Amino acid sequence: MRPGRTRWHSIGKWVLIAVCAVILLVLPRFIGEYYTNLAVKIFIMALLACSFNLLLGYTGLLSFGQAAYFAVGAYACALLLKLVIPNVVLAILISVVISAAVALVFGYFCVRLTEIYFAMLTLAFGQIVYTIAFKWESLTGGDNGLAGIPSPPLNCGLFTLDLSNAFHYYYFALVLISVSIGVLYLIVNSPFGATLKSIRENPERASFMGQNVRVFQLISFGIAGTFSGLAGAIFAPFEKFVSPELTYWSKSAEIVLVSILGGIYTFIGPVVGSAVMILLEDYISTYTSYWSIFLGTVLIIFVIFMPDGIVGRTNQIFYKLRTQSPIKQ
Repeated sequence: MRPGRTRWHSIGKWVLIAVCAVILLVLPRFIGEYYTNLAVKIFIMALLACSFNLLLGYTGLLSFGQAAYFAVGAYACALLLKLVIPNVVLAILISVVISAAVALVFGYFCVRLTEIYFAMLTLAFGQIVYTIAFKWESLTGGDNGLAGIPSPPLNCGLFTLDLSNAFHYYYFALVLISVSIGVLYLIVNSPFGATLKSIRENPERASFMGQNVRVFQLISFGIAGTFSGLAGAIFAPFEKFVSPELTYWSKSAEIVLVSILGGIYTFIGPVVGSAVMILLEDYISTYTSYWSIFLGTVLIIFVIFMPDGIVGRTNQIFYKLRTQSPIKQ
């Protein structure tokens, strides 16, 4: 790409980010409470999918247990708010630390295996977390889950956010998740991220070049679990209810599908996949009780005809248009 075109491409990217930021800031004024809550669900799923994609898209590790760390964060935050700390920020911070610790312990064993064996072990650990959430009724509520999770007001100094208010929680979640996705973007575009890509492409060659593949995979696993736990911690006071369904393998499969739908080899792909998935689910469910059949059919069509995902396919189209356009002398 020529220097002038590179400069305009960079400017265009920042203009697009600024436009998206303005739209997100003013969005609640125009969409009402229902769609504001739906937007928060999209934000949470976007963070969860982006954290998972650090494993799949950038490290080449397919995890079928990512929902476990989401659930650990959600349950930890719920229990802290109900029983220990009436402070949502502290509860979220502690929940993230707990999720990171669990992810590192599980990851220590998982990264010792490769390919399908790695995927099956992540699934096994995920089912362990599900069993604990389902059976430990005195702590987790068992099949009934934990209800009535409080959303204490957040004192920001000059003003106070009433987090039980849907619009206030929207901005709270928007700030936390935007910063988190920004941190993930910096990670994947750092030398560390470049090393992860080399491991994804050829772990043997990366090892021959002196990289400790298992250590990098474990760090990637821990980071993914940390941000998944953060998504769960944000989810708990928003939904005010958590249940063992959050830990089940089908939730992990949903995260995989969302990432593939958007495009696993693009950073923004999981965000787009999350929005498409949740909006389609909401739209179709208003017309039929068999919405899951129609949603599944639509998603199958997407996956078959867009194997690189929505964003990946869009990038290919724009690349062809740029390369086929006449070059001015």
